[in-house]
Amino acid sequence: MKLKHLALSLALVVLAATSALAGKVTVHFFVVPASTPAPQLNALNDYLIHTAGGFTASRSFGASQNSLGKDYAPDNLSYTVSAHKNLSKDIGGFLKKNLGLKDVFLLSWPAERLDD
Repeated sequence: MKLKHLALSLALVVLAATSALAGKVTVHFFVVPASTPAPQLNALNDYLIHTAGGFTASRSFGASQNSLGKDYAPDNLSYTVSAHKNLSKDIGGFLKKNLGLKDVFLLSWPAERLDD
């Protein structure tokens, strides 16, 4: 059941992703700790607006094998970004350098943006 909710949430976030570009895009999905200090989050948000044209973010939580038996609470911010090219290495580098993340969970896939 949780997997269905996660899939539905991800689909809704992808649909809400913003981009100033129409046509072929790359969608990027990544998470950062919700405890990230506001100045660092503001710098990330500014970077995404400048680099990709925008973003969509929402509070989320997840689990891995390392978190078995722990309380599950919203502990992440999930970002979805669409851009005219694959920015995975750029975004990953920014997260490591500017947010101090050692490990980055980042997915990307090709997509097509339809504008009315």
